[in-house]
Amino acid sequence: MTNPKAATVIVGGTAPQMLDGLRSRRDLSVRAAGETLGAAFVDVLSAALDRLPASLRTDAPVVMAATDYCVSATSQYVSRCAEAEAGGRRLRPSEAMTPEPAQLIQELAEAGGWNGPGYVLISPRAATLQAVRWAWGTISAGLHEAMVVCELVRDPHSDGYRVAAAPVTAADSANSSPAGGIGGTGRTAARRPRRPAGSSVVLSGTGLVTAFGDGGTAFWRNLLDGRRGLSELTRFDASRFRSRTVCQTEVEAEPGQPARRALVGRARSEALREAGIDELPDRTLLVHAGVVPHLPQVSDAPRIDEISLEPDWDGDDSGIAPRDAVLMAHACASGAFGLAMAREWLLCGLADTAVVSGVSALNAYDYACLDVLRATSTTAARPFDEGRSGVTIGEGAGVIVLETAERAAARGHAPLATLGGISCRVAGQGISRLDAHVGATCMREALAMAGLTTVDYVHGHAPGTRQGDEAELLALDQIGAEHDWRGVPVSSYKGAAGHLLHASVFPGVVAAVRALRHEVLPGTPGLREPLDARHVRVLRDPEPCAGIRSVMVNNFGFGGNNAAFLLTKGVAGHMEWSRDG
Repeated sequence: MTNPKAATVIVGGTAPQMLDGLRSRRDLSVRAAGETLGAAFVDVLSAALDRLPASLRTDAPVVMAATDYCVSATSQYVSRCAEAEAGGRRLRPSEAMTPEPAQLIQELAEAGGWNGPGYVLISPRAATLQAVRWAWGTISAGLHEAMVVCELVRDPHSDGYRVAAAPVTAADSANSSPAGGIGGTGRTAARRPRRPAGSSVVLSGTGLVTAFGDGGTAFWRNLLDGRRGLSELTRFDASRFRSRTVCQTEVEAEPGQPARRALVGRARSEALREAGIDELPDRTLLVHAGVVPHLPQVSDAPRIDEISLEPDWDGDDSGIAPRDAVLMAHACASGAFGLAMAREWLLCGLADTAVVSGVSALNAYDYACLDVLRATSTTAARPFDEGRSGVTIGEGAGVIVLETAERAAARGHAPLATLGGISCRVAGQGISRLDAHVGATCMREALAMAGLTTVDYVHGHAPGTRQGDEAELLALDQIGAEHDWRGVPVSSYKGAAGHLLHASVFPGVVAAVRALRHEVLPGTPGLREPLDARHVRVLRDPEPCAGIRSVMVNNFGFGGNNAAFLLTKGVAGHMEWSRDG
């Protein structure tokens, strides 16, 4: 075990009076107030990264607690939606894109000098505690040599925010490499994968609810049959939107219960049953994607309970204590970022079991955003198709149960697959564009972590957007050119069950696990004329794949959120990054 050490906390922000009140504190390094939150965030985080040894500075993970900012930004967006509806007008594009906290990390990456993993926690009562525990636990276990923990807190007397950041390192790494000087960025040595002693993280159970009904089996059978769960939107009045075609479930919540709770509850029951767990152990981490904390400013807005939690959220009746119930905010890649967090908590012993869940309950707010951006298709999604015209929004929920291979073996449970490697990055340019080079970076790192250079199958993110689908294939071709891929098959489920937004990764995981189990690759429902690619081959129809051992799953989102991970058959040792030869 390694003893972590935190450096001086650096404080900045956009609330001058708030900062002035902290300047007498000798334990803080207070910066000048920034004109914008983005500028202040980059200033504080850059200063924190500069306190790290030069060899660690470029890729140290950043974990941000941003509950206040998420609540404020989402409340403002909901208010704009309500005002537009009351005035009988549609939102303007400038009103639609609510800044998500992860976009601040994207600005940090764009500023240069840092390209490490970034994570955003928005847990109602414990986000900062969770960020600190994450840093302490992973550094103690040797998973990371350094991390930076930061927090955004709203000034109660103004519209400003305080940004605080602290670099955390292993106690013996402070002098491991000379610093690059004030304002310097330094360079890291090339990261090389090694296989240390320890465990691997496995998937022990999955649960899913989609427009095809409850269960992964129903989804898988319909996906293989090429069926499409299309229907007309009836959850709310959709007359003002461009498209009214969705993939809606038949789930009806009990009176007074949000639909999201009913969806998650069904998926969780299946996942625990498949994992052979009657009730969650005491040391369980719950990571939830697809909702934000309570929004008191707009608590009376129609159907607000489908995107926000109630004031005294209890983990959706999971029984998990608030300190272990995490909310993550990474747009449509939230599920994959949750898997990455869960994996690290399991490997360093912060939890014995992890439950990653996500939900997409059809609501007017998500729908209005995608509608005004013209991201929705007026017909139906056709992923990876020359004639694709946008997404079909889906409804549903997914749950994944993770544990270490040793724990699964000790209780006699055969896992579904091993989470062999995963990479998450918040980077790129533009709010709604997928950066092919960043996507390729995630795929490259996930492969290296798993000790692979190729895979038997790729389950693509591919929601059916003009730019995103093409960029994903470009990223795959980049990796294929590096490793001489020849026709690696790729497909997407989103023409069948729709794009589940924040929960979009869960059907992809179920498809990957079933492909490994049944040695059959699913096709891409809705696909007519596949996009050209040099090193991968887009599947229109299912095909057998005898001896399949590995699947890559991609998961991307607005705001520069990018992720890719490897699921492999069987149990293998895990890979970590090393800076020694």
